Amino acid sequence: MTTASVHPMAAASWRLLTEAAATEPDPRLRANLELVARHVDAEVRGDLDALMATLVDDPVYHYWGATTSPGPSGSAAVRAYYQESVKLGRNRLEYAIERVVPGPSAVVTEGVFRHAYSGEVLSSRGVRGVTDQGAWYLVEYRSVVVWPISDGGLLLGEEVYVGEPIRAVRPLADDEAPHLGPVERCRAEA
Repeated sequence: MTTASVHPMAAASWRLLTEAAATEPDPRLRANLELVARHVDAEVRGDLDALMATLVDDPVYHYWGATTSPGPSGSAAVRAYYQESVKLGRNRLEYAIERVVPGPSAVVTEGVFRHAYSGEVLSSRGVRGVTDQGAWYLVEYRSVVVWPISDGGLLLGEEVYVGEPIRAVRPLADDEAPHLGPVERCRAEA
């Protein structure tokens, strides 16, 4: 499977995480920050092998708050979840991180996720502000992610706390935000 590179606008959105890793003096905390940064990078690139290499053999995901769901559990389910995410372009996102808190057994990040979703998908989910089902929309939601880390230095999964329902911010122009949503959404994406 060929994976894409990370668009500079996407990478800039989690710059606070990479800067924290680069300047952290404690080796354990630095390793934890680097692990989360590798995971995010691999997810956005759609590199499932690299992404799965950041996880323990039996990872567990939970989504809390506005979108409470058990999330995938186990390696096969997590891989299938990410395969579907890549297929739909959900992995091509921005995570505008505003706060990073490293610890010896977890990293906590807080910020705003941004995606491009079709008006049709948003309408089917009952998202307000969607006037054109054929358009693509910039969507946002605030979230805190707890990245629990095993003693062996791999992610145990993700604990994602979604602080609000997904918001349709505005329709996207055809060539706008080429790094969000499916690759074929924007002809400007190389």
